[in-house]
Amino acid sequence: MKTKRILALVLAVMLLFVGCSSPSNTESGDDGTVTQGEFTIKVGLVTPEQDIATQSMRHFEEEVEKLSEGRIEVELFPGGAIGGSADIFNGVQDGTIEMCVNIYPPFAQFTDAFLLYNLPYLFSSKDVVFEFLDSDIAHDIATSIESKGFKQLAVFDGGYRNVSNNDKAVHSPADLAGLKIRTLNNPVQLDYFNAYGANPTPLPYGDIYVGLQTKTIDGQENSFSNISSMKFNEVQKYVTDTQHAFDPVGMFMNTGIFDSYPDDVKAIIVEAAMSTQTFNRELAIELEAKSIETIGATTEITYLTDEERQVFIDEAMPTYKNFEEQIGKELLDKALAKIKEIENN
Repeated sequence: MKTKRILALVLAVMLLFVGCSSPSNTESGDDGTVTQGEFTIKVGLVTPEQDIATQSMRHFEEEVEKLSEGRIEVELFPGGAIGGSADIFNGVQDGTIEMCVNIYPPFAQFTDAFLLYNLPYLFSSKDVVFEFLDSDIAHDIATSIESKGFKQLAVFDGGYRNVSNNDKAVHSPADLAGLKIRTLNNPVQLDYFNAYGANPTPLPYGDIYVGLQTKTIDGQENSFSNISSMKFNEVQKYVTDTQHAFDPVGMFMNTGIFDSYPDDVKAIIVEAAMSTQTFNRELAIELEAKSIETIGATTEITYLTDEERQVFIDEAMPTYKNFEEQIGKELLDKALAKIKEIENN
């Protein structure tokens, strides 16, 4: 009996040991074991859940976690849950936040080359936009900020920007005269909206709705998708498809954090980013159509004729000369030549 009790005790200890040596956060992988949640990527977003940027990063989240078998966890914080645009931007730069989705204008603080993308009527179509963004010129601009803490992994479709207001239907720049239009805090955009006779008024993205609601501003300019997802149409009477600028939107990760990852982890992130880029550009077409329908239910939409649009183009053209030196004449000439080449192919 004594011997049986000793054997039972030994067996119990062995079973306990086996249980403790098989932790629940690992599973069999190609190289042995995969540690669940070994790497965590926090993504800061100011956009709401229904916005295209947030939906796109949900796709990224799913792709990364699937490809890594859970080794990499992606945590999304939409709607400004971990701060406003500036907080998230600065957080990615200093590495306290791993990733963000950001329009290009803030990167002009590091290199004036990014001002190129804010020039009015630079791209005649989205096909031209995306082919240019795949060019060596665009690649060099993007990589120039890696030393500042931002590694671009993908470029999203931010859409063409359009003007809305509460005063009148806009058919010409003269209709914008004196109106306080919320714009980006960007010298290029301020320049041509001033040329239109408007009173450009920069505000943080998260403050636009209240500004329109309280009539602190008369209008704003954003893509149809953004106008709809942020519900600006609820507090605006008129929208015009000025399409005065296209917004490339980058998926950025802190450079140092990305470089610190093992090569297989980097490869997974890059693969998921490219998948997300494709997903985003396809989703943009669908959401824009839905957004126009939503906006049209509450707000009058004006579609410019070719002749009306040409007036907007002509009055904005001096901005190119005004910023030629700051952007760099060589870069500007190369970019315009490349865009023309793409358009002619």
